Amino acid sequence: MKVFTITAISSLLTLTAALSPPYEPVCETCVYTPNENKCDITTSCTYVWGHDDPHTPGPYYCACRHGYRATGYEANNMEVQWRLPWYGTPSGDPSQEGRVFVKPGVECNTLCDDWYLGKDGCKAVQEKKWCM
Repeated sequence: MKVFTITAISSLLTLTAALSPPYEPVCETCVYTPNENKCDITTSCTYVWGHDDPHTPGPYYCACRHGYRATGYEANNMEVQWRLPWYGTPSGDPSQEGRVFVKPGVECNTLCDDWYLGKDGCKAVQEKKWCM
């Protein structure tokens, strides 16, 4: 009976996980005014234009210097850092796709792998499309 119960619970948990929507970590924004800006000194509170949702204002995120990512965290930690599908011109030419954004207070002093590739660099940091 114990084995049946454990198997049933395990199956139920697997089914629940399979039917749950994928987890989308929050994209923490920053406030651009100096007295309220909580971005680390190694980042800058940056307005992300090109935001498609007309019901919300364009977000401000703490942006790392080009080619850098969060220090002290794994590159794939989406709770702390992310990239965006941020194109530079109305014609769709990519511009800031390689830039890494972090939650306020996080330091950006770690060079990305392939940092020298411009928009194609920092691919180890995951993209959060839902934050655009």
